[in-house]
Parts: sequence; structure tokens; C-alpha cells
Amino acid sequence: MKNLCYILLLSIFTISCNNPKSNDSTLFGEVKNNDEKSILVQKLFEAVEQENVEFLENIFSEDLKHTDPDGVVVNKEEFMEGIVGIYDMFDNIKFKKSEYEEYNNNLEVETTYYNNGKIWTNIWSEMSAQGKYTGNEVSFRFHISYLWKDDKIIEEVQFFNPVAFKVEGEARANSMEKN
Repeated sequence: MKNLCYILLLSIFTISCNNPKSNDSTLFGEVKNNDEKSILVQKLFEAVEQENVEFLENIFSEDLKHTDPDGVVVNKEEFMEGIVGIYDMFDNIKFKKSEYEEYNNNLEVETTYYNNGKIWTNIWSEMSAQGKYTGNEVSFRFHISYLWKDDKIIEEVQFFNPVAFKVEGEARANSMEKN
């Protein structure tokens, strides 16, 4: 009986590994890096560099759910207040362009069109800026994911070490206390 169970499990495993669909790259969706959504995220980061709050207001849905690196979830209004706060804390905000040829010297942005209808755009880059209150030059790598509904971003999830923001935020708070 023990051998029969072993043979049955081995057969199931072998059959599932030989399933031709498991090697189909479109089983879960399609990844693109020069599509409309990827280009919009490229423009989003250009808008951040240019402090173009109007573009940011327009690309994010009124129902935005934003999750910061600490896991704190905020709505669009709170998110936009945070963007304005970043502009108050930092000068010369820049994002590192990709070294990989397939990104045409743009940011590393890819959009996955899942077969379940969800569309996520992901970016991997590095932000650099100068703190207005500390004078510190900051630079850190980050990853951000954006969930789309139609032509609006309805969710943003950020992954990076937020120390630079915390240090500059404390310096700003100390500066305001002194005034």
C-alpha cells in the first residue's frame, strides 16, 4: 500500500510538471515596458522632478489607496499633502535612468497585464535630492507598484528605506519650532 501511494504521488507530480501550459509565458498575463501605462509612469516621475502637482492630481484616482514603506495606508488627499511635504523638504529631486538598453535610457518601468483583468505597473529606480533643512545629499533605491483602473492609478505601494525622509522631516520640525 505504501508503494502504491508513492507511485500515485510520483505520477501526479510528473504529470503536473509536464503540463504544457506551465511553460506558457502568457498563462498569467503579459509584461510590457513601452505601453501607455508604462509611459504614463515615466511621465509621473518627470512630473515629480518638475514639481508638477497638477499632473499628479490628474493621474491618481480620487479613490487612491496609498501604502507607504512603513505600511501606513492613506487616501489621495493625505498622499498629495505628503507630495507637497517632499517638495518642502528637498531640492533637485532626480531619478536614475536605466543602464539597460531595452529601457531606452528611461526609468526601469514595466506593466503587467494579468489575465484576471488587473494591470500593475512597477518601477525600480534610485532617487537623489538635497535636503533643504539638513543640507544632506540623499540617494536611495526604491520600488513602487501601481494598480490601474481605466486610466487612473487606484493603488500605490512603496518599497524603500524611508530614513532620509524621517531625518529631513525631523530637521524641518526642529526648524519650525525655532521660528
